[in-house]
Amino acid sequence: MPDLIDTHLALLPTTAGRAYSTRRARLFHYTTLPGFLGIIGSKSLWATNIHYLNDSEEFTYGLAYLKQEAETRSRVASRSHGAILRTVASLVETFTHGYVYTASFAEDDDLLSQWRGYGVGGGVCLGFVAEDLKSIAERSGFRLIKCIYEQSQKAALAREFLDASLARIDASTPTNDEAVGEVASRMFNEYQQLACAFKDPSFREEGEWRIISKFVHREHPSVKVRGTSTMLVPYFDVDLDLGLDDEGKTNIGVDTLIVGPSLQRERILQAALIASRGLTIDSSRRSEIPYRSLS
Repeated sequence: MPDLIDTHLALLPTTAGRAYSTRRARLFHYTTLPGFLGIIGSKSLWATNIHYLNDSEEFTYGLAYLKQEAETRSRVASRSHGAILRTVASLVETFTHGYVYTASFAEDDDLLSQWRGYGVGGGVCLGFVAEDLKSIAERSGFRLIKCIYEQSQKAALAREFLDASLARIDASTPTNDEAVGEVASRMFNEYQQLACAFKDPSFREEGEWRIISKFVHREHPSVKVRGTSTMLVPYFDVDLDLGLDDEGKTNIGVDTLIVGPSLQRERILQAALIASRGLTIDSSRRSEIPYRSLS
């Protein structure tokens, strides 16, 4: 794939968090105290339907880039490529409200904006070994992707994606509806994973990565629904269990635990260590950010 796509699909961070720059790369998942207990208790992570997140409009804009580029190219493309591009463009309307699921991770292990969002009164940050997280994602049909913030990159990525996709398609590909639909659906599924990683530039400091599914049918057995006080939210239950290590502990991809700013952070840390017994967590500490910074 072209360099720009490789940047977001293939590269893991060389450093993930200030305290661990000399060790293997990590990505950090911030969560509430109940969320932490849910993750370690079930050994799973809930990936939320993209349309139930605050930044779902970025996903819609990302699909619009693809539609515009596909329609423009279809006017001058070969017969087979033109048919595929027109079908890709039509799929944008069909799947704009489709079922794609995602969970978020940050490169920084002690980020004030994340604690404000998840840790008021106490929260936890889990450090995932990046290579383990990549394996977990792929096992469930997800991909680990670095978020895309720059507007110019978003449009360029749509162009490069079509360049790469069309280059892999023989110009003599049959133009019957079934063949065209199959190729176009495969292309669209790959692209919408990229579009799900589009973020507003104002959130650039978060250095966010996401695990992102392809289109998932609502009847999939891993798709479930959780409730909030005002909404029912579909999520995909991502299995984290990677088996036992040499010491008989369960590896869920996490080896680091950080407790967020709180008046009770020491007590929370001790309780979190009790709750995570039997897991391969070998490093734990308290956030260095003072609790007053959250107010």
